[in-house]
Amino acid sequence: MAQILRRARGTSIGNVQVGYTIPPESKQLLADISRRLGISASEGLELVLAHLELADDGLPVWVDRNQLEEALPLAQAS
Repeated sequence: MAQILRRARGTSIGNVQVGYTIPPESKQLLADISRRLGISASEGLELVLAHLELADDGLPVWVDRNQLEEALPLAQAS
């Protein structure tokens, strides 16, 4: 039987649970990466997010900013 990877006792105090729906292959990729690291999937996701490279605008560096909707000008928003 495969070992169930869990966080070390006490390391999830204050953590919150998330409930997003993602494609099965994305979940499997996270599970595979985490298993290879010897950590739980939640720790794996935490590491992915912690190592996500962000640009000065707070978006991931790989985002095509030309494809983003522009905010409405303030004059039109009123």
